[in-house]
Amino acid sequence: MILRNHWKIKGAAARSKQQRGGWMLAESMIAIAIGITFLVAVTGIFISSSVSFVEVGNYINMDRQSRNALDRMTSNIRKAKTLTSFDPALLVFNYDSAGTTNLTYRFDSSTGEVSEEWKVGGTTTVKSLLTGCSSLAFSLYDRDLAPTTDTSPGAGKVISIAWQCTSSALGRTNSEYMQQAQIVIRNQP
Repeated sequence: MILRNHWKIKGAAARSKQQRGGWMLAESMIAIAIGITFLVAVTGIFISSSVSFVEVGNYINMDRQSRNALDRMTSNIRKAKTLTSFDPALLVFNYDSAGTTNLTYRFDSSTGEVSEEWKVGGTTTVKSLLTGCSSLAFSLYDRDLAPTTDTSPGAGKVISIAWQCTSSALGRTNSEYMQQAQIVIRNQP
């Protein structure tokens, strides 16, 4: 009896090993499908994250350029002696009583560039402050913050600047929030 049971147990174990012998084709296909799905998901997350990082970097660069331009314009406008010419896309300042040092801020809507032009004596130096501007407007206000276009001494005292820039990265166009500032011409009577 013990021998018979021994052979039954040994035979059942052998049959069990044959049934568990290896992976079947269906099991392999399911494992491959799960692996491919996982790799596609990881690739999608990687690509999406990369695009997001590029766009955030683009916003950071636009913001940095805008802040630098605004800081430079604010500093120079505050130091100006008088505003000699005003237009919504052009400002001309005089820095000395002889009129030999002038500063011009110019917006070229066809190129989207804001430039700073220093004229000292007969030499003009041009520097690009911003590129990719979709809009820019200068406004002039008097001491009571009433809009004006008068550049005579004592008339225009506050310059308002507003702009919006755009930039492309990876075929997508990003635009920053509009930058605005009001700057007092301190030396203007």
